[in-house]
Amino acid sequence: MSTERFTSALSAAGFSTLAYLLAGCSTWLWYPLFGKYLIKDLMLSGEVLGVIMTLYNLSYAVSVLPAGRLSDRFGRRKVMAFGLILMGFSVIIMAYTRDPIILSVACFISGMGYGSFIVSVTAYTVEKGGVKRAGVVYGIALSGGLLGDVIGSFVGGSVKELFGSTILFLLSSIMSFLAIIPTILLKGDQSSTDSPGSSLSIKSLLVEDENFRSLSIGLIFHAMGFNILFPFISVHASDLGLSDYGIGIVNSTWTLSMVSTTVLWGILTDKIGGKEILTWHLITSFASWIFYAYSWNFAIIIVSAIFMGIVSSMDMPARRKILAEIANGRGVGAIIGSLDLITSVISIPGPMIAGILYNYVEVLGIFWIGSLINLIGVLFLLKIRS
Repeated sequence: MSTERFTSALSAAGFSTLAYLLAGCSTWLWYPLFGKYLIKDLMLSGEVLGVIMTLYNLSYAVSVLPAGRLSDRFGRRKVMAFGLILMGFSVIIMAYTRDPIILSVACFISGMGYGSFIVSVTAYTVEKGGVKRAGVVYGIALSGGLLGDVIGSFVGGSVKELFGSTILFLLSSIMSFLAIIPTILLKGDQSSTDSPGSSLSIKSLLVEDENFRSLSIGLIFHAMGFNILFPFISVHASDLGLSDYGIGIVNSTWTLSMVSTTVLWGILTDKIGGKEILTWHLITSFASWIFYAYSWNFAIIIVSAIFMGIVSSMDMPARRKILAEIANGRGVGAIIGSLDLITSVISIPGPMIAGILYNYVEVLGIFWIGSLINLIGVLFLLKIRS
């Protein structure tokens, strides 16, 4: 890609990248610490923790399709801002309550807000990039979001330790509201009350569009495999003797590796093709997860985290590129929301399956099972026609 084209892509991503960074920082200030907050600080049970986090994940999953349709119809900025407002108010509620029922409601609102923001900013960047450069424009914006995740996770622990949970949640709220400013400044936001595709149903997409069907099924296997082994990434690190601080370094290394390579994969996706990159993402995911499972000391686990980050960053630019091609002038927000809803909801039982498996196999066995399930998805991605 020429310097002029990259500069043009960077300009297109523009304020959406800043909004993505602030939103990511807002969520990751508290999200990585929330489990410990519920169990250790509030002395809630593991069952209550499970219910609260399931509500968060479920609300995120079910919000993406209606939010995508609304962004097609009324514009990306409005739905992005609405999501950010929900995120901001929900963490204010978290700051001033210790009641598990109210916390559950707050998490439900937060998940809905984050889902609304993510699908809308994704649709905006894919639309700004167009089919030819969707990968790189979205990759730039996603890098901003990932950088926000890293900043939030680094700062969150220090803020909580120095000032307490209330200030942590209020700081998260400020970040969400600040993200509204670059959202308002976005240019070229398209909306149409007659947007073709904004009324598309998941059923019609799955039945009538072979590429969407193949992509969805392939990514269901990928997401299920990942969700099965993800809870045991920290367990494996703990088994090697790493402290919470050490595990945090591993997770940060993984995310930083993603940040540093996402734009590159976006450029390669636009040049090579979304199908090819996404297929190799699933294949190399198998290799990276198994490599991590067989890591035997801190140095090797850091190397494996870097490898996982490089491989992880292949995913989103490629799948968004394919969706831009599938949309072909139809409501891209509704189509992105449909795919995210399908993969998110169906893969929700992944951690529960992993918990059951843990009673019968060791951690290494869980990594093998999740990795092999992921590989099944390759068979369906190969059916996608360019």
